[in-house]
Amino acid sequence: MKDIYRNMINMKKFVIFYFVLSSSFLFAQTVLVKQENQKIKGESLYGFATTIEAPASEVSNALVRYLKTYGKPKVQDNQITVSETTFSGQAYTKALIASSELKGNSTKAWMGINLKEWAADSSVVLSQLEDMVKQFGVNFYRDKIQAQIDEAQKAVDIVDKQQQRTLNEQQNIQQRIESNKREHQQLVKAIQKNRADSAALVIRLQVNKASNDSLKVVSEKVKQALIFQRERQSKVN
Repeated sequence: MKDIYRNMINMKKFVIFYFVLSSSFLFAQTVLVKQENQKIKGESLYGFATTIEAPASEVSNALVRYLKTYGKPKVQDNQITVSETTFSGQAYTKALIASSELKGNSTKAWMGINLKEWAADSSVVLSQLEDMVKQFGVNFYRDKIQAQIDEAQKAVDIVDKQQQRTLNEQQNIQQRIESNKREHQQLVKAIQKNRADSAALVIRLQVNKASNDSLKVVSEKVKQALIFQRERQSKVN
């Protein structure tokens, strides 16, 4: 009974977890990107930004992973400098700059370049920069939702295993009930047979006693006859 009660509590926990998790999927995330310049080391850098509904540390870590596709990111404070950049298969020596900044309950992710530094090559980056920021936001939310899906799948797998264990336990209990029924029936039959045997033995005992009493009478008469014959024999002269 304790195992069954514990299983019921675990099932309730999983159901609550499922509804809480499901509620986070009800609202689709839309990534909005806007053009925004940032001043870094006294210079205004051209770039794009998006607001991510997540802590700054999560966004910063995800931003570093994402920017590894475009070069070698190096983190210093809230700023990420990507060296040895690559765009459309072409390598560049100029840097891509990115940052993450906490804004209330959200975090602003920004990417940009120094137009003076990139000069004629800036058009290559500018044609991709807005899409890069948007794709980062899309990837971030998809990865986060995928993590929630993985957790939900784990919960489903645990519930399925628990359900299978419960079914196995149910089958085991049912088998034991059926086995007990069979044993009970066998015991009832054995008791009935025992009673019948006892009754037959009582009858046989009574018959045996009656026969023994008759034999005693006959034995007594034979003994008397034997004595009489011996007396007759002794009188012959």
